[in-house]
Amino acid sequence: MRILQQPPALREAWSKRIDKKISENRQAAQESLGGGFFGALGGLAFDINQVSNQFKGNIGEGVVSLLLKFLPDTWVMFNNALIPTTNAGLTEIDHLIIGEGGVFLVEVKTWKGSYSAYKDTWKRRDGSNWVAIDSSPSSQSAYHQKMFKQWIVKRFPNLDLDSITAPVVFTVANWIGTTDCSVPVLHGIQALLQLLVNSPKRLTSTQVNEIAEFIEDYTTTASTAPTPKPVPKPIIKPKSPS
Repeated sequence: MRILQQPPALREAWSKRIDKKISENRQAAQESLGGGFFGALGGLAFDINQVSNQFKGNIGEGVVSLLLKFLPDTWVMFNNALIPTTNAGLTEIDHLIIGEGGVFLVEVKTWKGSYSAYKDTWKRRDGSNWVAIDSSPSSQSAYHQKMFKQWIVKRFPNLDLDSITAPVVFTVANWIGTTDCSVPVLHGIQALLQLLVNSPKRLTSTQVNEIAEFIEDYTTTASTAPTPKPVPKPIIKPKSPS
């Protein structure tokens, strides 16, 4: 499999947005504890949790990336791909994979434990109980799929949109049970590999390369355009004395 990358300027623009969001969330955590000493502790706890989540996510995505490298060079993959959303935003996809079997927008979850879902409403097992969780992995992946379709069809209007799939992969969960979710939910990397290699042929090799090139060259106006210079205000000439 070929591993491609998007422009560094695009990643820089994304990082700035994420850093701003993290800073806002850290401040909210501090303010929720009233500021001062306890607020500082809240900020520290937020930072530790942020690093822990990032570390777990990186490991999970790294394992998937490593195993998928063994697919033939007719396949292409972007790690942490960025695509545009409505209102000039961006969203990140853990692994964007393109092959003759289609386009796969892979969301990786390193959640431990047991989970169930019905129509994108998720619960986790807590002892003998099932507790509702706010974060819906399948809804998130369905959103990626919707945004990608809206974007790609502008460049490839004749593309079969059914060739675009957005699976969620749980790499370390103990048990997963889902019913009628809007995207495929897979348990383990092996299930992802089977989905990729067993998918019927939907794209030609030319289409694979053209889509990959389009994603590879994607940039945003915000990440490439120079900062506009301020326009000087017009100088009002003084009136002549009458």
